[in-house]
Amino acid sequence: MNKIRIAYIGLGWIADWHFKAMKRVSSIEIVGACDAPKNYEACRARCNGWGIKAWMSYEEVLGDPGVDAVAILTPTWLHTEQTFAAIRAKKHVLVEKPVALSAEEIGRMEQAGKAAGVVVLPGHNFVYRPVVRKAKEVLTSGMLGNVSYASFRAVHFIPKAASAGWRKTLSASGGGAMIDSGTHLVYQSLYLMGRPSYLASFDAKKHYLELESEDISLIGLQYPDGAIGNILQSWASGDPSAGEIRIDGDKANLLIADGLYVDGKKMETDFEYGDSFYHLAQAFSDAVLKGTKPISTLEDARAALILIQNAYASAKEKRVIHNPAG
Repeated sequence: MNKIRIAYIGLGWIADWHFKAMKRVSSIEIVGACDAPKNYEACRARCNGWGIKAWMSYEEVLGDPGVDAVAILTPTWLHTEQTFAAIRAKKHVLVEKPVALSAEEIGRMEQAGKAAGVVVLPGHNFVYRPVVRKAKEVLTSGMLGNVSYASFRAVHFIPKAASAGWRKTLSASGGGAMIDSGTHLVYQSLYLMGRPSYLASFDAKKHYLELESEDISLIGLQYPDGAIGNILQSWASGDPSAGEIRIDGDKANLLIADGLYVDGKKMETDFEYGDSFYHLAQAFSDAVLKGTKPISTLEDARAALILIQNAYASAKEKRVIHNPAG
C-alpha cells in the first residue's frame, strides 16, 4: 500500500477540518463518508460537493474493500462501538477525542488493534503542532532550568447548537467542558509535563445552564518534582486570546500563544488550528504506511481520560487524588 483510502464516519463540523487537512497529504485519498442513516440526503449532498462517495451507514463503509481506513468523527458515546467494528473489519482507525467514555474501553481498543494489526490513533491534533513539539525540545534541553509552574488555559464559548445537542446529556458526553475541549489541554499537559502526583479540582455551571455537566473546570496539579500546575477549560465566557500554555523555570519562561516564545523570543510560528489537523493526518499516514510511532497513543488517551474523570471525582467529593493519571 502506498496510499491510504480513507472514509469518514460522522459528518459534524469537525469533518470539514479533517477534509481540508487530509487533502494536503499526498499519501491519503478521501474516498467517501457516512453519517447517521436519517441524515443520508444531507450526507450525499455534502459528499457530492466534495467529490466523494456517500454511504448510508458505517456498516456499509466497513464492508467496502475499497476502504483501508476510517476517521471516526461521531459523538463520543458512539466511538467504542464503531472503533471495535472497524478493527474487526481490519480497517485502520483515526478516532476523535475523547476516544471513549471509559479507560477500560480504551485499553481494550489498544489490545484489539494490536491483535488485528491495525493502527488505532487518537485525534490528539494539538500535540502535533510544531509549537508544542518545539516546546517539548526546549523543556528536554533544560533551557528553562528548574521548572516550578505550568498553566494550560482555554476560554471560549461554544455554539448554542453544541450545548443543546448530544453534549447536553451526561450519558452521551461523559462530562462537559473538561472532557470535551479540555481533553486537548490535558493530553498536552501530559506530553509536556508528564503525569502528576496529586490533583484537586473544582467545576461549575455558569453560562450553559441546559447542560447536565459543567461549563467551567479548573484542575490543580502537583508533579513528582514538586512543580505545580493548573488546567482551566471554560465555556462560560469569551476571551479573544482563546488559550495559551505557560511554563515557568528559574532560567527562562515558555509561552505558547500565537507562536512559541521563550523569554519573549519567538522560536516557532506554526500554531494554527487548521494546520494541527494536517500534522495529525500526516502522522496517521506515517503510522499506517511506515510504521512510525505516533507522538500520542491510545495509552496517552487512556491517561488523559483517567485524569479528567479523577478531576470530576475530586470536584464532586472535594478531595485530593493521588496518581490521578494512573
